Amino acid sequence: MKILIVDDEGKILDILEETLNSKYMCDIDRADNGLDAFILCQENRYDFIITDHKMPFMTGAALISGVRTRVNMNQKTPILMLTGFLTDQLREKVGIENVEFMAKPINFKDLYEIVSSYVYKY
Repeated sequence: MKILIVDDEGKILDILEETLNSKYMCDIDRADNGLDAFILCQENRYDFIITDHKMPFMTGAALISGVRTRVNMNQKTPILMLTGFLTDQLREKVGIENVEFMAKPINFKDLYEIVSSYVYKY
């Protein structure tokens, strides 16, 4: 399994990588902004993508929109947006299928349930 995690806070990237690796023994790519993540999505196929929303260069919503609307290997990849700013307006703005939302701080039990519900379908 290959997962992309995207967050501009290095500490959160470290925690997510360590936690997901210990649970799923997966291959993880990291990006600290949406633009770098978008480029990675052009070059790699992921089983799951986890992204923050508020980041430099490209927000999580813009990343999701770009991945879903541009030809790439991840147009249908399940995505989880983690954000400290979860609102109904953000959900509506993204409004794309196969996207889940989770408010920060991260509840790891819920994170595992969401990731498992998607990655074990394949």
